[in-house]
Amino acid sequence: MQTQSSSLLPVDQLISRLIEDAYQVSPESETCLLGDALGRVLSAPIISLVDVPPFDNSAMDGYALNWQPDLQNKMFPVSGVSPAGQRSGDLKLNTAVRILTGAPIPKGANTVIMQENVTCNESDDISTIVVNVQPQAHENIRRASQDIAKGAMVFPSGTRLGAAEIGLLASIGIVQVSVHRQLRVSVIATGDELVEAGKPLIGGQIYNSNTPLLTALLKMLHVQMIRAVQVPDQPEKLKELLSLASTDSDLILTTGGASVGDADHLKDVLTQIGRIENWKIAIKPGKPLVWGEVVSHLGQHVPMIGLPGNPQSVWVTFLIVVMPYLKALQGQRTRLLPQSVKVPAGFIRKKPQGRREYLRVQLVDGQLIQHPNQSSGALMSASWADGFAIIETGMTVEKGEYVSYIPMSGILCM
Repeated sequence: MQTQSSSLLPVDQLISRLIEDAYQVSPESETCLLGDALGRVLSAPIISLVDVPPFDNSAMDGYALNWQPDLQNKMFPVSGVSPAGQRSGDLKLNTAVRILTGAPIPKGANTVIMQENVTCNESDDISTIVVNVQPQAHENIRRASQDIAKGAMVFPSGTRLGAAEIGLLASIGIVQVSVHRQLRVSVIATGDELVEAGKPLIGGQIYNSNTPLLTALLKMLHVQMIRAVQVPDQPEKLKELLSLASTDSDLILTTGGASVGDADHLKDVLTQIGRIENWKIAIKPGKPLVWGEVVSHLGQHVPMIGLPGNPQSVWVTFLIVVMPYLKALQGQRTRLLPQSVKVPAGFIRKKPQGRREYLRVQLVDGQLIQHPNQSSGALMSASWADGFAIIETGMTVEKGEYVSYIPMSGILCM
């Protein structure tokens, strides 16, 4: 393995700076019904006011008994039934109580024997069971508060609520939660060549995939889309739209115009109406990435990230750089960054790069297979891939060598 240095800003350093900057902002809070809280971020901790479960209950259908060391082969009359959702009576001496899953444990019982481990005998007068398998004391009993104790912190502030979190909050009787207000985001795609889908293409034009792509990704993060527009390569038009977006957005995302070509005006425009914090990072694809801010006519400083124009570069830089930044802006404090694992490479990389590369790969039979077209303009590999293989700056890779792999599920489902 060979290495070489790079003068570009490292990816991890930019992400750390973005997250640190985001945490300087205190998002506003609002109250949200639990049923509408999927994907939202808690602005206050959740403390349980109840025990879960609230009482000792049966883990399965069976019979509640008072445990003894010699229950096997003994016969017991069934003195009652304890169904779920009802108060249980007392266990009478030397009897058994038929009990159903989730039902309260009768007073005097301290074990539940599975119904498969007894023989039932029915008669007109009485039902009896014979214990075929000796149970353990406290077997098949779920103790009160074994999941959550009253007064325990269930989730700290900054937790993003997924389906499991919402289910858990419902289990402690939560109806509504305090969450951070949804971020307001504007997306501006630049380029004379861009045409909206559904319109005919003229020579030299392409369909605009960046705006629909970013819109879909932002919906996954439950942000409020203020506008999603495209603008030609005209600095005054770009300046006008950036100024407008700065009046009602918490974040502005642009695509294209961030490089050094004759039609790339973002850097000059941003210098006029804001400032540039950083320009270009050591990432492939996606080197021409601008981080700065736009200052509105009211003096509001609105952060802006200018993504490259190539669709694959938009895909990679959004998932790797913008997504953790957005989560931090939303107030999320945990699981901002995806976790990688080491997996053998099923490919060879002989030429070291001056930037960290995010190859679009599939995990097949225990090794990573790369898509044959890694071009920054080819979006097919994004749909094909199930993750990224990370090739560090200056690295070469031999087949079978372990490289870092980030599953796409670990990025999109955090």
